[in-house]
Amino acid sequence: MKNFRSFILLTGTILGTQLALANNGTQPKPGSELPKEEGTVHGYVVDAATRKPVSGVVVSASYSKKTFKKEVSTDASGYFRLDELPAGDVLIYFDKKGYRMLKKSALCLKEKSVMKLTVDLQEEAVVFEHPALRLIDGIFN
Repeated sequence: MKNFRSFILLTGTILGTQLALANNGTQPKPGSELPKEEGTVHGYVVDAATRKPVSGVVVSASYSKKTFKKEVSTDASGYFRLDELPAGDVLIYFDKKGYRMLKKSALCLKEKSVMKLTVDLQEEAVVFEHPALRLIDGIFN
């Protein structure tokens, strides 16, 4: 009987140790939620005027209530892919020098969903101004 109790105690200790190692040594907090499944946002970024792909655009995803941010860049064909995004309302920003920054807000990403976007970036208006023109404008105003 004593050997049987020792066996049960040893088996319980080994199983408990294995479970702790499987959880990376962390125990779940009481009342904590299970992690939500992740989603994906992907697509292409093109120039609004020429309809040609724009490479090197920084695409970033963030959440308003969470401290989560992820960034990728578009490739030569203008393609981007943001994987492993938590489900919820995601804000996506598209930014490249020479183009207006674009913000796609309130995209509702659901669990295990894949969302495809095609984004048109507009070039920034370039104003060529000579210093002499500023002086003349200052005289008449």
